[in-house]
Amino acid sequence: MSQDRRPSGAPPRRMQLSPAARRAAAARRRKRIRRNRILFALAVLAVVLVVVLGVRALFSLGGGKTDGSSVPESSSGSAAAPTPTPAASTSVDFTDARMILVNNNMGLPEGYTVETQTADENTGKQLQTEAAQSFAAMQAAAKLDGVSLILQSGYRSVEYQQGLFDQQVEKMIKTGKSEEEALAAAQKVVAKPGHSEHSTGYAADILTDSYRVMDSLFAETDAYTWLTEHAAEYGFIERYPLDGEPITGIFFEPWHWRYVGAENAAEIKKSGRCLEAFWALYGSSAGSAPESGSGSSDSGSDAGSSAA
Repeated sequence: MSQDRRPSGAPPRRMQLSPAARRAAAARRRKRIRRNRILFALAVLAVVLVVVLGVRALFSLGGGKTDGSSVPESSSGSAAAPTPTPAASTSVDFTDARMILVNNNMGLPEGYTVETQTADENTGKQLQTEAAQSFAAMQAAAKLDGVSLILQSGYRSVEYQQGLFDQQVEKMIKTGKSEEEALAAAQKVVAKPGHSEHSTGYAADILTDSYRVMDSLFAETDAYTWLTEHAAEYGFIERYPLDGEPITGIFFEPWHWRYVGAENAAEIKKSGRCLEAFWALYGSSAGSAPESGSGSSDSGSDAGSSAA
């Protein structure tokens, strides 16, 4: 028997492995490493899951978010992602006569009457009594700021609107259209009698000394800027805003303003919605949802052939 000549305490001599054995050992190490990584990943996932469930439990117990606001819950009781929803109610009273909605699909109520008075002494145009007084106050306030406001068109009776409509029909007939074609074409320019907002007494077409044309360029005047900032203080809202055509059915009319009362105007302006959209959103409890318009203009000079 041969004797081991290594020094006392020296580590045992490593065995020389065959290439096949080394490959097998390396494969085992790789397998062990993969297993350890999987176990580590599962452990991390478990920790994350516990944290998430804990946070949800805290939200549920607290009845809302950490800032104290409520969070809607799903039927299973877990917290659901909050969704933007409109306020449940508004302070606007939709039975208020000043909130009447008239467009090409919604006519004046049967037997509708309105008391009017002169709103602009220079033009002699009239509005419903309260609206007239508010317009006069607004006109005076604008003047103090160096801005002129002119009431170009105000109240129109149904009979007057009928005359405007008939004139437009005759104009269309003279272009060679049949009576049926003329009626259809006229409705695209002039509101049908009983469907003009001007007949409510609350609609006002407003221009200024420096710009007396009712077109979109009025939006570039100081008067329009002043109105967008201050009209609601006097109870007037922009009736046909730039982005409202799909809902109102009326193209952008920066000169057309509508009296609804200061308290109502403040709510409507805050909502950023046109009158039809505001009615549809909040007014369902006051009656059936209103229909949008169909595209006829509702403005224009009372003496002009394109009046609505």
